[in-house]
Amino acid sequence: MQKIILVTAQFPYSGGEQFLETEIEYYHKRELTLLPRIKRDRAIEIAEDIRVDDFLVEHSRQKSRISYLLKSLKRKLFYKELFLENFLNIKKFKIFLSSLYTYEMYYEIFDSYFSREQNTKELLIYTYWHSEATYALQSLKEKYQYRLISRIHGGDLYQERRLFGYMPLKKHFTHNIDTLYTITQSANSYLETTYGFDKNILKVSRLGVRDRNIITKSSAKNSLNIVSCSSLIEVKQVSKIIKSLKIIALEMKDITFNWTHIGDGLLYDKLVALAKEELESRENIEYSFVGNYSNEKVYAFYLENQVDVFLNVSLSEGVPVSIMEAMSCHIPIIAPNVGGIKDMITSKENGLLLSSKGSIEEIVTALSRVSFFKEENIRENAYRVFLEKYNADTNYTLFVENI
Repeated sequence: MQKIILVTAQFPYSGGEQFLETEIEYYHKRELTLLPRIKRDRAIEIAEDIRVDDFLVEHSRQKSRISYLLKSLKRKLFYKELFLENFLNIKKFKIFLSSLYTYEMYYEIFDSYFSREQNTKELLIYTYWHSEATYALQSLKEKYQYRLISRIHGGDLYQERRLFGYMPLKKHFTHNIDTLYTITQSANSYLETTYGFDKNILKVSRLGVRDRNIITKSSAKNSLNIVSCSSLIEVKQVSKIIKSLKIIALEMKDITFNWTHIGDGLLYDKLVALAKEELESRENIEYSFVGNYSNEKVYAFYLENQVDVFLNVSLSEGVPVSIMEAMSCHIPIIAPNVGGIKDMITSKENGLLLSSKGSIEEIVTALSRVSFFKEENIRENAYRVFLEKYNADTNYTLFVENI
């Protein structure tokens, strides 16, 4: 039986790796061990035959940062990065040191972990993120001769999403890995041109959600029911939705606009106050901030309500699960051309793709196409794209067979 060790950020403990909850169901008759780096109080329920090993949690930060940093001074890696990057900004230099410390810590922990294992040549190590823990495993690969694969998503891929546009160390870790799985085709080109990865180790393996067989209906012709789903934080730019609705409600007084936002966050009070100020006086606008919904409750909402369009206006994204969920329920999408979204939307077929800026003017223009989102063929196209690209049964079955 193939023994697979899956290194996660914190799964199965609560956190932002919801795709794994679905993916691990496809590891039938395989010996799977989860190796999380962080432990939370609450754990997600998983199958009994999947083992959870807290070795990384128990052995992290046993030494001081200074101790690890002093060890890193003996590595060529330290001087290569110094030569490669401009560290005139002290904050950027601190980011570098933090990354180096993390790498050194995981190098020591993984060395200890695999030294106790027998037949490491038989192991498949799979890391869910291509970050410092993976770099450490790449450095140890020759010593232990395991197979090593990794996924790469958004925050561990696009340097533009990092402070100062700086992705520490990655350019030094384009080798000593069997396959790096991306979730969009565009990510492959980015990895080649930005960091110098060999295209032969890059392979697209999309994430996915289950088909719940929900067909969400559109609303009456004189209304537009809009749903957005995200954390209420700056990068999601939910204030743009509020400002866009104010404008379009004035321009299209014969249409009733119903907006529901699913999600909570630091900006909740501020955005609720802004919506009250901008939208409350408009007779043809209804809106609701419903807070966080579980995955099941999101699908229940789509089953029980009429939704014309799903709206995303984020400044930065990977491949949003919220868009996959909406398309699986036959809901067209409006979203900006950021991250992997352009692989999800073909304008005028299953929704409307905005520019990467996603300006208020663009959002207003898109929302004005009320009848477009109610067309049966457009809604069918949304579902078709889900089936072709983001169906969990297809994607995870193929991925597990491949690895």
